[in-house]
Amino acid sequence: MPTDTNRSEVVYRPFADDDFDSVARICARTWASDVEGVYDRITFGRVFTAGSLRRSQFSIVAQRGLKVVGACFGGFTKDGAIQKDERWDERFEELMGPARKRAKIGGPNVEELLFSRLRMYTTADVFISRGYSNADAELNLCVVDPSARGNGIGSALLEEAVMRFCEHNCRGFFTMMTKDSDCEFSERNGLRLIQEKRGIYGDPNAGVIYLYGRRL
Repeated sequence: MPTDTNRSEVVYRPFADDDFDSVARICARTWASDVEGVYDRITFGRVFTAGSLRRSQFSIVAQRGLKVVGACFGGFTKDGAIQKDERWDERFEELMGPARKRAKIGGPNVEELLFSRLRMYTTADVFISRGYSNADAELNLCVVDPSARGNGIGSALLEEAVMRFCEHNCRGFFTMMTKDSDCEFSERNGLRLIQEKRGIYGDPNAGVIYLYGRRL
């Protein structure tokens, strides 16, 4: 177990249930930093985390000292569908209730933050159903705390995910991204843009979703 006396050392280990709120806070800082109100940011961070976990068969965190500074979740597909971890279904639905209410109060920008995530899942499911080689696996989450970026943690987490994809004999994998995602990071690590989708039913005012993939 890492200690506070060795803060430079980063340990990569399996996600534990006690890590949930730590990962949710990182997601909130990354994708909801412009949302007013700590409660709303954390609410959306928890939705992102639970939604990613329910689509994942492996989950890894990066820990420096006593602090979780990054996370990476990934899932495998079978017979044209993502394999879900049903243990997280109830938690996800519980979190979606208050998140929907807060989104309505917060206005269009806050609503878009929440529902763009749901559109990402829908777009991912359609992509998986088509049986492309890059649809064998899904990178559901790869995030690093803003205070810890620039130290190779994101790349190391992605390498851990790629290793698991290869062990599972996946031909490739994909990930869903929005305008707030670090597309340059993905491109530096060999992912390429496959599809660009503009909001619900092609509405250009509802935000853009990017689907990136990489063959293995």
